[in-house]
Order: sequence, then C-alpha cells, then structure tokens
Amino acid sequence: MAIKLVETGIPGVDDLCGGGIPQGSVVVVSGPPGVGKSNLVLQFLYNGAVKDQEPGVLFMVEESLKNVREYANEFGWDINKLENEKKMAIIGQAICVKGYSTGTTETLKEVVKEIGAKRIGLDSLTLFQYLFRDKDSRRLNILNFVQQVKDSGCTTMIVSEQHGTISNMQYADEHFIADGYIELFWNRYREKNERCFRVVKMRGCKINPDVRPMEINREGVVVYPTQVPLSLAEQP
Repeated sequence: MAIKLVETGIPGVDDLCGGGIPQGSVVVVSGPPGVGKSNLVLQFLYNGAVKDQEPGVLFMVEESLKNVREYANEFGWDINKLENEKKMAIIGQAICVKGYSTGTTETLKEVVKEIGAKRIGLDSLTLFQYLFRDKDSRRLNILNFVQQVKDSGCTTMIVSEQHGTISNMQYADEHFIADGYIELFWNRYREKNERCFRVVKMRGCKINPDVRPMEINREGVVVYPTQVPLSLAEQP
C-alpha cells in the first residue's frame, strides 16, 4: 500500500521530502534560536487549515498566545479567524508528563477531538530537558509523548532546540525517535549568517538530503530546493 503524503504547502519543503510528510507521522524540526523553527511549524498548521481543510492544534510550551497571533499577522495569517471557524486551536500551557503536574494530559486529546484536528504542532520539547535531567527518563517520556501523538492519527511537527554547525551537529533522543527529522541551521557567508535547510530523514520517503538555502520573507518560510547555499558553494 502506497504511503499517503501530507503536503506542508511550504515552498520547497515538499520537494525535498519526496512529495510531503507521511500521514500520521511525527517530524522533529530542530535548530538554534531564531533560525525559523516555530515559523515553519506554524506555517505547516496554517497551510493545512486554509489549503487542505485539515484543522490543526498548536501546543505552546514557552511562547504566549498573544505573541503567536501577532507574529502570524505579520505574514497575513489570520489565526483568529481560523480559531473562530474551529479550523485551528492554540493551547498555551505546559505539557503534563507522568509524575509532574504541569498541565493536563487530556487537554490535547480533547482539543484534537473537538475540532477534528488532522495536524499538531508542539513548540517545544525544551520542557522535557527541565523535567528530566536523567537521560534515560527523558528519552522514555519523550517516547511516550510521541506515541500519544501518533495514537491521535494526526500528522505532527515538533520543535526541538539544537546547536552546532553542519560539520559538528549535536543530536538528541528525539532525532532518533521521530519518523522524520528536519534540520535548520545558520551558516556563515562572508559578513552575514545564512539560513540553511536539510531533510535528514523521513521514513517511507525518498528524500533529498542535500543542504539548501532558506529564507523568511513576508509570506513565511521559503526553501530553494535546487539552489546551493552561498556558504557552501565552491569559490572561484
């Protein structure tokens, strides 16, 4: 049986993923601060609600709801309208992990059911680092959370902090646990920093793993699937 792909609708991303993201999969979007992780996940949810009639839930751990809506408006994304139409929901509270009462485990399930969500965005996994200092406990609880999300049947993108350069990238448990892994990072080109994009893995898909340039313009994230970043191009 052929894998059903969910299009992100983000310019260039689906080309590099082999046509889209496998339906029901969990994809981790990693990178350093300010590179565009949250933007990409929000754009994935917005496109689903507007273009594909797939309602989405954004689960926020660190950012305020007010900031998210204001940020979306800068790109012309009317999140308030989608919320009123039950095409999108934003939850602004911490995740509840077994043994820690930082929220309610039922909240996400309830909202997914209420609006008939097909997509989920989690921003971010940082909370697990604070709650579980022990590596084995952190990995187990991330695995449990990922399984809960997969049980919902939704196609999910999860933001994860990551540091390093293309030649010295630091990997975490979520990169191995997830079905897909998209890496965003900065590369230095002369006096400027350049945003770069790479699909590291996407189970069931024939990906293009090459590094490609990325930018954030007035309409959101744009990836250029046939170009080479200036910082990696051969110099004459």
